[in-house]
Amino acid sequence: MRRLFPGRFFPGRIWRADPSAHTDERKKDTSMELQNIQKEGKQYRDQVYELYHQAFPQIERKPFALMEELSAQGKMELLAVTENEEFLGLAVNMMHGDTAILDYFAIAPERRGGGVGSSSLALLLEKFRGRRYIFEIEKQDDAADNAAERSRRKAFYLRNGLKETGLFVNVYGTDFELLTPDGELSYEAYTGILEAVLGKEGVGVLNPRLLSAQR
Repeated sequence: MRRLFPGRFFPGRIWRADPSAHTDERKKDTSMELQNIQKEGKQYRDQVYELYHQAFPQIERKPFALMEELSAQGKMELLAVTENEEFLGLAVNMMHGDTAILDYFAIAPERRGGGVGSSSLALLLEKFRGRRYIFEIEKQDDAADNAAERSRRKAFYLRNGLKETGLFVNVYGTDFELLTPDGELSYEAYTGILEAVLGKEGVGVLNPRLLSAQR
């Protein structure tokens, strides 16, 4: 049987660029859109592919063909962020039922700044309004090499509408905090969508475990 995950991979992380570099100064009236690269946004497929490989190191990337396969099955969604037909960035969601996880999120280097990140995030939150939308961020750790970046990233997401769930997990050897728009989430719901999308084999690779539930 073909292995679902050839070699090693790291679970998708949200936005490797420091979100503090994406200011909020942007007009609310915008023609920004989210376009599915397997449907109405097929013309952006190559740009999404290129940015995906530029923004995320190999150990963090799932095979792109696997994500396209899961997307065709309705378990993932590969989105191009565009404005007036110009490519701005990408967002990849895992999806099952009324729950989604933002798996990858990146803005094209030449379009970072000017609030593009904040506006893109607002589009995603609107898209999943009324549904459970999960964000994974690295756990705050003053001793980490990127402690300042972690702090800025969390502040960015909280400033743009996300709330703490009190859940902290370890996935593939890395500690994460889980955020949602309403601050509500159970560990079972989180692992449930992982298994629904990636299967038991995929969850076995990720080996998630609950570190703490601070509520």
